[in-house]
Amino acid sequence: MVKSEVQTNKRILFVTLDLGGGGAERVLAHLLKNLDRGKFQPSVVVLKKDAPSYEVPEDVDVNYIRKTKALDFFRLAFSLARLIREERPSAIISFLTYTNYLTAFAKMLSGSKVPLLLNERTTISEDLKGQRFAWLKRKLVSYFYPKANCIIAVSKGVMGDLVSNYCISEGKCSVIYNPVDLGDIETKAMEDVDHPWFKDSSAPVITACGRLGPEKNYPLLLKSLVSVLKQTDIRLAVVGDGVLRTELESMAEKLGIRKNVLFLGHQLNPYKYMSRSRIFALSSNYEGFPNVLLEAMACGVPVISTRCPSGPGEIITDRVNGLLVPPGDEGAMAKAILELAGSGSMRRELGENGRKRAGDFAMGRMMAEYEKVFLEAAGCSGN
Repeated sequence: MVKSEVQTNKRILFVTLDLGGGGAERVLAHLLKNLDRGKFQPSVVVLKKDAPSYEVPEDVDVNYIRKTKALDFFRLAFSLARLIREERPSAIISFLTYTNYLTAFAKMLSGSKVPLLLNERTTISEDLKGQRFAWLKRKLVSYFYPKANCIIAVSKGVMGDLVSNYCISEGKCSVIYNPVDLGDIETKAMEDVDHPWFKDSSAPVITACGRLGPEKNYPLLLKSLVSVLKQTDIRLAVVGDGVLRTELESMAEKLGIRKNVLFLGHQLNPYKYMSRSRIFALSSNYEGFPNVLLEAMACGVPVISTRCPSGPGEIITDRVNGLLVPPGDEGAMAKAILELAGSGSMRRELGENGRKRAGDFAMGRMMAEYEKVFLEAAGCSGN
């Protein structure tokens, strides 16, 4: 990075847990790539030194503060505080709950007056259920989040949770929806798929995509498939990996549907599978804002989603550009799959309308909203 080129630009310091393959990291990658370099110069602090899944532009400085264990909180905060003093950014933005309250603490330790933006991507009240030390994490959120200059929520549902449960004023919040890179999806959707399921049209394929964690409720989808298979031949392809993969594979075996379920693991290009599917299904108990729904819609695939908190109801208008079913309801999910699988006209209508709806979340719109927030925040900074 050539310092003389960026002296007049607003320096934005991004803080993230890692550069892995999650939705937050994907949005961060979009921001790093697309921010107007005539206005901003981004740099990144990463708390885990894992191999990045997303490419970081060459002009972006990356600093690693390695997180190795749960009790690293204070060491990380002091290291980040020192970096904030050294870098003197025009604004800081952090992603994800843990990183958010850690960054807010680090800013306090630094003594800096730099504006702080927190990007919240999940419904915290739902996410903390069942977690260790959930009571402490709630207190940390309630204490540190109101100290931020602005909290960017990825959906109205996420913002509503923050306002209702964590002492945060609505005026301090902004909602900026996640974007879809329509051109990138269109290009990648056309890549070849080797697996025979996506070349053999004798049995339609449902695709699901996401981390194999408890909140995604893949057991709901597997149990629904049992009912569906009693009436029609269909297959389920699951794109993604996670802690529950072995358990889900065993569950499919016990339910007697293993030959109809394919676990594809993490895929750099999930769109080539989505685009060749008859249906895309999301079975989550809760979300922040499910990018994967928009990505499937951008591929022209008709979608079924649980109306979980939060996000799906802000994307889908039921029976106009997708189908919504109650969360946790196996019967409703099975019924929706059967209805959509059995009606070519419905699939075409929902697929076409879904593609149009995905266009409302195009990259340029999100970038303009983030840049506006950054300029407003950096205008409060003397750097």
